[in-house]
Amino acid sequence: MLLGLDLGTTNIKGVLVKPSGGIVGRSRVRVPVYHVEEQGVEQDIEEIWRSTLAAIARLGETSSLSSVRGVGVSSQGGALQLLDGSGRPRGRVISWLDGRAAKYNRGLQDSLGTEWFADHVGHGFSGVALGQLERLRHQSPELILAPNQIGFVGDVIVSRLCGRRAHDATSLSIAVLLNPWLGAPDPDVLDLLGVKEEQLPLLIHPSQEAGGLLPEIAAETGIPPGVPVSAAVHDQYAAALGTGAIHCGDVMVGTGTAWVLLASADKLSRPVVEGAFACPHLVKDVYSQLLSLANGGSSLAWARDVLGLTEVDDREIDRMIDTTAAGAGGLRFWPFLVAGGATHLPQDITGRLSGLRLSHGRPHILRAVVEGLAMELARYLALIAKAGMPVSRVVICGGASRSAVTPQIISDASGIPLVRSAESETSALGAAMIARCLTEGSDDLARASEEMTPSKEEISPGAQRAFYRRLLQEYVDSLPLVESGRESQ
Repeated sequence: MLLGLDLGTTNIKGVLVKPSGGIVGRSRVRVPVYHVEEQGVEQDIEEIWRSTLAAIARLGETSSLSSVRGVGVSSQGGALQLLDGSGRPRGRVISWLDGRAAKYNRGLQDSLGTEWFADHVGHGFSGVALGQLERLRHQSPELILAPNQIGFVGDVIVSRLCGRRAHDATSLSIAVLLNPWLGAPDPDVLDLLGVKEEQLPLLIHPSQEAGGLLPEIAAETGIPPGVPVSAAVHDQYAAALGTGAIHCGDVMVGTGTAWVLLASADKLSRPVVEGAFACPHLVKDVYSQLLSLANGGSSLAWARDVLGLTEVDDREIDRMIDTTAAGAGGLRFWPFLVAGGATHLPQDITGRLSGLRLSHGRPHILRAVVEGLAMELARYLALIAKAGMPVSRVVICGGASRSAVTPQIISDASGIPLVRSAESETSALGAAMIARCLTEGSDDLARASEEMTPSKEEISPGAQRAFYRRLLQEYVDSLPLVESGRESQ
């Protein structure tokens, strides 16, 4: 049996998986998030650790963990945990959601420029852990100086499982510290921050084990001691394994609160848009670009809330959308309810619902919101293709993948075939696939993904394709596009 762990921002998820594929056990344990002064967002590594152990224990309530032969770990990206020279936490986790570094990011951006960041970290902007370390360099420099260590949630939990802090390139990339062309932390960025490479977690490929499960953890969990534990990988890349989005031309779309795209190609290239993260994929000889729409499931959640439909069953929501004609009776929606992050659009752009008539009801608004999200996703797919990355199919996972109508609207709007993943815990499943490779002594993550990915439903552009092609052009023409994505940050 294989154990996959996903250290999410609000939940720790665990799955037990057969080496041939097939999940036999699932668990989920909440983790608190703390909002502090000046847009600060923090978590407690001890609470994350206890939730991790609780997630493992819940799996053990229905299945014997003595059969586990490997442990894979995926994690939220860029959540900074400072440690002392002995590896003990120095304060709380600084979440990737934390906004206190905004002015320091702006300062670095203004002094160094987008091209500098793209060349050094494969991302056009300062942000995430880089910005937080710059903030701490000014406010509390003693916290980031050696012998103190700089960690992230994933590698700290890995160290508690096996005794060694380790993560991979995808984890360091989302922290905005990886030079993807060097496959290592960027030396100029480290010099800028006054940080030494040895303060960071060990950087290894996910096919290399971080270490064997510690005897005391084995005694507490019932997992055999010494079984291999993986380095921590970024959860979106683990999800790509779990959905089978591993081939050149695949674009995985994770449809959570924000919609996140992971596009795959056969070569490493500069960011396709300034806000993209260029990084090697987990799969050998595949490279990726990670982009976020910022808006996504939050838009539909907003619509359901203001329409008084929060408690209505998802199937009824689908029925309301499906029984409304394409085009929502002329109603149009701009999905920019979350500020910032939209590529090639002004920073202050806001959401818009236009074309309202007395004849419009709640189903029209719901359909317009879904269509607006599909149009924005199609715009991003077109930007990726225009930048020279092939887009041959979309692999969708997350909330929208469970809808009976949204995937077809996305395929029609983009004109691209779509594959719908039936699995909800794709990141944890991807982590289990990594665990399988550790037990086999193999680096063939592609084979593990192909053999262990659950069956998927394929959806092709349908009868509404021509209508949505015109609607997409209307949508793009209506947007206040700007020359550079710099204004969107």
